[in-house]
Amino acid sequence: MAIFTKSKIYPLAKIIDICDQNGLITVDCLKDENMIRVEKEGADCLFEFHKIGEGLFKLTWAYA
Repeated sequence: MAIFTKSKIYPLAKIIDICDQNGLITVDCLKDENMIRVEKEGADCLFEFHKIGEGLFKLTWAYA
């Protein structure tokens, strides 16, 4: 599933829009881990985005 790219910086709203279009959910881990995870319902994590600025995230891990 190649809907995100590692070299791109994403605003939170764009991550949520892409997830909505692809039937994915976001898991907010900002308070504890300063990141957001993207999952498919009933499955493990597919993508991890780390916060790099106010409302900006970078893909740091993708399920192969």
